[in-house]
Amino acid sequence: MRPSNRLDGIPTPALVIDRSRLGRNIDEMAARARRNGVALWPHGKTHKCAEVAGMQRAAGAAGLTVATLAEAEYFAGAGFSDILLAYPPVGEWRLGPLAALARRIRLRVVLDSAAVLEPLIAACRSAGARIPYLWEVDSGAGRLGTPPGAPTAEALASAPRAEECPFDGLMTFGGHAYGARDDGELEAAAEDERGALSASAAALTERGIDVPTRSAGTTPTAPRLGPDSGVTELRPGNYVFYDATQVALGLVPRERCALSVRATVVGRPAGDRVILDAGSKALAAERLTPRAEGFGFVAGHPGLRVGRLYEQHAIVHADAPCRLAVGETVDVVPNHACAAANLHRQALVVEEGELVDIWSIGAAGPGG
Repeated sequence: MRPSNRLDGIPTPALVIDRSRLGRNIDEMAARARRNGVALWPHGKTHKCAEVAGMQRAAGAAGLTVATLAEAEYFAGAGFSDILLAYPPVGEWRLGPLAALARRIRLRVVLDSAAVLEPLIAACRSAGARIPYLWEVDSGAGRLGTPPGAPTAEALASAPRAEECPFDGLMTFGGHAYGARDDGELEAAAEDERGALSASAAALTERGIDVPTRSAGTTPTAPRLGPDSGVTELRPGNYVFYDATQVALGLVPRERCALSVRATVVGRPAGDRVILDAGSKALAAERLTPRAEGFGFVAGHPGLRVGRLYEQHAIVHADAPCRLAVGETVDVVPNHACAAANLHRQALVVEEGELVDIWSIGAAGPGG
């Protein structure tokens, strides 16, 4: 779709993607994966958009990671044939469609218990499908996964074996990196990922179980997982856009952020306060790191910070009286680009400030 190239007068709030920045971010992570000799399986939950995934594939991505059945079906329908569902396939309403999907594409899943694996095997046998799995190890996020080392090896060694669902390796998620207070703690989170995979793989090898895949790498930890880390597969997601959280963590400068929400000034109740029409239903009310100030930053206005969000209002505080007037538009870079993108149904794509395309956020929604 080739729309008019003017952004003046567009309804706000509106999701905006800077295609040049997006392309640079995608290319740099792809180059990092090649240098380190690892397969890149970027997480599609960040963008939920076939066009962005297409750019990732063109840059060399080996496959695509997703978080929900809906995302898996959407990207498969868009022509992506290698998909990792990094989520336990629990529930008949997930198992049946996943088994059917596995007859069309190469699908893997992630799980951490025999209680999840057994129904998956039964579903695959019934459908005549094959779904390999990665076993999740908890490297410190405290979400899913068995403890590293012997506990993981013992749990996996006692899990059922089936040709329909072969063991394909280990996976971990270093989400605790977002709580890092400095670069040292970011490095420690990456070391937690390395250590959890290494210890678990060693314990499995002692039991005669081969570990083909070692999958890790959030956006903050991926740059710290080098060629000697033992990781074979990276799964960063946020890097395509970056956001105020990644800036606060010191990953990138502000000008690398490729996603923003265009908003209109709807009120100026005080010289040091600006009210925008982009609230929590456009920006997402999240603070992933204590290092972030507020709920995002206003691009091109370093003295402004988004201090509070209501559903339809952003309360922006100014360090000093600013000249923004009612009716002017600004671009807000949210704290969490993944959650913000999921709140919209389309993105305005710009190059050098001009509108060049409109992309559907085709898998937006909670999914399943």
